[in-house]
Amino acid sequence: MKVLILGATGRMGGGMVKALKDSPHQLYALSRDPTSAKAEALKSNGATVFKGDFDNRDSLDRALSVGIDSVFFTIVPDLQGGDSDLRQTKNIIDAVKAAGVKQLIYGSLAYPGTEEGFKTIYESLEPTNWVKLYFNRKLELDQLVRDSGVQYWTIIRPPSFIQNHVLPETVAFIYPDLPTKYQLKSTFDHSIPQWYADGSEAGKFAAAAVSDPEGLHTKEVKFGAEALTAQEVVEKLSQASGKPITLYQWPEKELKEALVTHPFHITCEIISRMGFDPEIGNAEKYGVKLTPISEWLENNKTGTWLSS
Repeated sequence: MKVLILGATGRMGGGMVKALKDSPHQLYALSRDPTSAKAEALKSNGATVFKGDFDNRDSLDRALSVGIDSVFFTIVPDLQGGDSDLRQTKNIIDAVKAAGVKQLIYGSLAYPGTEEGFKTIYESLEPTNWVKLYFNRKLELDQLVRDSGVQYWTIIRPPSFIQNHVLPETVAFIYPDLPTKYQLKSTFDHSIPQWYADGSEAGKFAAAAVSDPEGLHTKEVKFGAEALTAQEVVEKLSQASGKPITLYQWPEKELKEALVTHPFHITCEIISRMGFDPEIGNAEKYGVKLTPISEWLENNKTGTWLSS
């Protein structure tokens, strides 16, 4: 099969390239700059890289014209109130349909909590609430995939990425006190576990869908490596770093401010109210083995605050 991976330099797409690089499938990717270091890394993993982007329909058509059988894509959410994510998704689906591609795989996210808990809290949010607007768009994109008319479609739903606690680009925004004060300032309810995984392992499930398009058709694959409370995350970070990480106890005034001004903290607090779904950790039924969180932290701490 010929597989086009859109977003191949991201966590999910990159994980899919890694999962398929030794397979008999022919891999293709799209890059704004096919000469960049990231594009060269894709080539070294056996992918053919086309120049283009999701807003350029002609570039999508050119990439698909080689006879692509399966397309994976994930979309960066537009958090500025625009519609670039919606526009790009429609562009990709229209191009896929025009090219007669048989399979569409979409990297979305696992909706938090139980189905009932998510629905109850989601419907109770004010129309202008940031989290409501975010999930409105995610639900809309998911439905576009379901309604695409492609012969086979699959949606991959990863949980929270453990990378968010480690990689510089996410730590600086979400947990800036981790590398300096060794404090985890989490607005998740400290008593409720949350699912975590290495975000790149979503690519393993996408690869499984390529291998079995019919078997995973209409499947919305939720997965998680481990369910951890905030304190358990702290313990794993302490073990990996050798530093005395503590779980921050928010003063009431500071917490109220964070739940108004910081999108991530707002999101985590609302997610906690949606409950906990124990059924997400089901990777085995898809033939996928996930990396334990402690193992991932140990293997990926070089060059991060964990090893500083």
